[in-house]
Order: sequence, then structure tokens, then C-alpha cells
Amino acid sequence: MLGSFLRKVHFGNLIIKTSSNEDYGLCAPAMKFIRDAKPDLLITLDFGTSNSSEIDELTKEGIQVIVLDHHEIPARISATGKLISPKRSDSRYPYEKICTSLIAWKLVTGWLYESLQEANQYIWIQDTETLFEGSLVHKGVRLFQGDRASAEKIYPTPFVDWQERVNEEYPERSVFFSQISRYPGILNEILMNLDLAAVGTITDMMPLTGENRIIVQRGCETLQKIRAGEYSHRPGLNQLMKQLELSKKKITSKDLGWSIGPALNAAGRMHKTETALKLLLSESESEAESLSKDLLKLNEERRERTKRNLFRVDGFLKRKKERTERPVIFCYEPDFEPGVSGIVATRLVEQYRRPVIFIAPDHGHAKGSIRAYGSENVLNLLKKAEPIFQQFGGHKEAGGFSLPIEKIPELAEILFKEAEIWLKEEKNLSMQTVEESIVSLYPAELKDSIHKELGIFEPFGQGNPTPILSIKEARILSYRPLSDGKHARFKLLSASDSIHCIIWNRAGEFSEVLRDKGSLDLWGYLEENTFRGKTTLQFVITAFS
Repeated sequence: MLGSFLRKVHFGNLIIKTSSNEDYGLCAPAMKFIRDAKPDLLITLDFGTSNSSEIDELTKEGIQVIVLDHHEIPARISATGKLISPKRSDSRYPYEKICTSLIAWKLVTGWLYESLQEANQYIWIQDTETLFEGSLVHKGVRLFQGDRASAEKIYPTPFVDWQERVNEEYPERSVFFSQISRYPGILNEILMNLDLAAVGTITDMMPLTGENRIIVQRGCETLQKIRAGEYSHRPGLNQLMKQLELSKKKITSKDLGWSIGPALNAAGRMHKTETALKLLLSESESEAESLSKDLLKLNEERRERTKRNLFRVDGFLKRKKERTERPVIFCYEPDFEPGVSGIVATRLVEQYRRPVIFIAPDHGHAKGSIRAYGSENVLNLLKKAEPIFQQFGGHKEAGGFSLPIEKIPELAEILFKEAEIWLKEEKNLSMQTVEESIVSLYPAELKDSIHKELGIFEPFGQGNPTPILSIKEARILSYRPLSDGKHARFKLLSASDSIHCIIWNRAGEFSEVLRDKGSLDLWGYLEENTFRGKTTLQFVITAFS
């Protein structure tokens, strides 16, 4: 997104770079590349917050640095670089759970807003309840709130009196939207860039609360317009959605999380990040078509690698059964493969219902991922082993790290020792197997009308989960195992014949309980399933008892 925008507005030399085989952050190869390129300005995205020493070195050499990042901020940040982050301690921004793609969108939006003549005005907004107090807004920022006389002393410049009604809590937002709405071309460019802001928000598992909900909602609308041919600014996304056979009528948050996002992420997992970057920067439909096919091949390779590693880790945990009885599960074997550690860790969390660390060798050292099961902050556990990491970082729910291979036994010893205390400190109260439903239904009530009614709460995702429905004492019909018994499809007695039920990854356990009980209590959600152009409604089972 930022690269495409800079191509339009920057007329000097522009290098847009990603890394496939380098370590995370401003590592030695990255620093060498930057020094060889000798740019006036370096912009880093989704990393850099913890690279204060490297940034200070670059600024001493005459390279300005802007960091766009949303990761946790360490005790020391660079005093010479510019960090744009909602998690800064001095930030007045009202919502910190936004991803870097949304920060990039805000940078582009701010850049476009700055180009407006009105952006330089000092706007005085009169308080509706008093005669003398109000707010002073300049360049989208509220500079002052109080009486006008004091504001004029602090800012001795002509004020423009604002005549329109404003949002009382955020008057600067009302001014911004009113001003930018006078320029349809700029407003349209801002809205078009919501496509990648939405993809980033979903794939980075940001909570769909606050502004994220609207960003994803409007971003899905933009993606649907790309798919339908109404927008042509992102040929790469158009061809990718075409190859994924996504609907021209509606793009949902599920499409972002289950189709578009995994396909784009596959490039990085397979050390071919440039493929995804070239696709998103492509301006040609024919080039984009070729790149999208390459990307889907990488995604298939990623799936196969994930299967291999899940098979290997299953054997590892059967041989070392004692590891499944500890507070956290720690997995490392020399034959584990890199690039899929996060996916494998997530699957193991689902299976064992506890935090998981998965480590694989990668170019002479080791890289790993940690995933939370409940509300625990995994970074707090990693910090207990900080001295032995080469690098580490992430979010409360998910982290990544690298370390020398010979340090892995020491890491296991530290984490096993600290895990139980850590979990108590985190007050992990989320170890439950049965989900809470919003309403209990009879099988006959599983209808399209219910699905459409619940659809008003979309987009669904982190922080705004799909509404869970429950069915008591359900009778199972036409049970059919899939994928060697890993998944299963079936129908329910008294439900419409057009409604199918599906259970993912737990069909073996499900069939055992079914044999013993005959009827089951089910929890799940309704979703549309499109296969070969035909759309049907299915009930996805998330829990059973």
C-alpha cells in the first residue's frame, strides 16, 4: 500500500524491499543493504521498535528513519528516529490495537490530507454549552481545549470559526471528514486503500472492535469492488481473488482470514516474500495472473509442509509423552521445517489446550513461535529467557524468536521452570472446552433467515466472534468421515435437508462420543459454503458434549 502510494508521489529513487532469508528486524544483512543503498530516508514497517541502536547508527550516518510498528515497545527506543506507534507512552491516540497495515493507511491518509489547503487552517470550534470555551484544531489534531482568549495567547494566528455540527468527543474527526469530503478524488483514494488495511487487520488477528470493525467492513466493500471490476487499482488482488474463486457479489472477513491472507502469508513462510510483494505492486493484469498462480503454488507447498511437520510433531510428542503433561508444550527436533512454526503451534494449542512453543532449525540457527491458549501474555514468558535469544518479539497472544541451536536445551529448562509460576501470574482462567452460546435452537430452526439476521453483526473475527448457537440432544444422521477420519459431515434429525453439519479436526473424538451416547449437545455457527459455484448453508461444530 505505502509502496504503491510512494510510486505515485515520489519522483526520486525508490527501493521497496522485503527479506526472505534474513533474520527479523535490522539484522546485519539488512544494515549492509541499507548502507550500500545510502538512502536519505528509510521507512520500516512492522519492525524497528526494538532496533534503537541500529537506528541511532543510521541517523548518525545521515539516514533519516521512520518506523511504522505496532509491537510492544521496550524500555528504550531510538531518540533519533521517528516511531509511529499507537503504543507509545506519550500517544494520545484513543485505540492501540491496530496493525501496521492500518498505520500505513493512516500515514497515506495524513499525507493526502496535508496536501489540502484547509489542512493548515487553525479551526476554532465553539462549545455548544458555553459562550467562551471551545477546541482549537489544526492538521487533524486538537491543540487546545478551553477558553478562546487563552488559546489566542498560546497560538497567535488567525482562527477560522467552524460553523458545522461536530462530534463532541472528537471534534477534530468531524473537521477532518468535512474537509476531506470536499475532494472526492482524494477521499476515493483513501477508501480504495482500505483493501490492504482490512487484509492486514484480519491476518494480524487484531480485535474487530473500535475502528477495526469499520476498517474491515469498508475494506471488504473495496475488495468486492475490485473483484467485480469496479476498481482497477490492485490487479494483484483481483487476480488472486479470481484464482481463489471468491464471489463477485460479497467478500467477507472469512475470505480475508481463510483465503486471501493465508495465500499472501505463504510467500513469507516459504522464504519467497518477493512473490507476494511483486503481486501486490503489480500494475498489469497478465503479470498479476502469473504471480497469483505462483503464489497459490507456494500456498500448496506450505500446506504440505504444515502436514509434514504436524505428522513429525505428533510422533515427537508420542515418544516424549511427559511433555504433554507440562503447563506448556515445548517442541524441537532437527527434522522440523521452518516457515510454519506459527501454524503448527496454533494447531497444537487447539489439540492440547495449553500454550505451545514450536522450534525448527533455520539457516544454521533456530527460529520458533509461541502461541497462547487463553488470556496469558506469552511475551512475559519469553522475557524470562531474554538473555539467550538473538531476537524476540510479538504480541500478547503470539510471539516469535530466534536463538543459537545449542541454546535450545537451556531455553527448554528455563521455560519449564518458569511456566507454572507464569501461568499463575497471568491468572489463566480460560481452560474451558464448552463454548457459551447466544441462544439455543431446535434443529428445524437452523435456517437462512437466522443466518441473515446474525449477519448484521459482521465482520466477525478476533474480539467480535461469530455468534455461537447451541442444539441440545441432537440426533445425528448420514455421518460421513472426511480426510481419513480427521473431519466429518452429517445431518441432524428434524433439520432442513439442505443444512449440512461439519466438524473440523476433531471427528475421531466426536465419533467416539457419538457411539457411546447416541445424541449430543452441539455448539457451532452458521456459514455459507460455496463449492463449484453452488452456495449452501452449513452448521460448523465448534464444541460438543
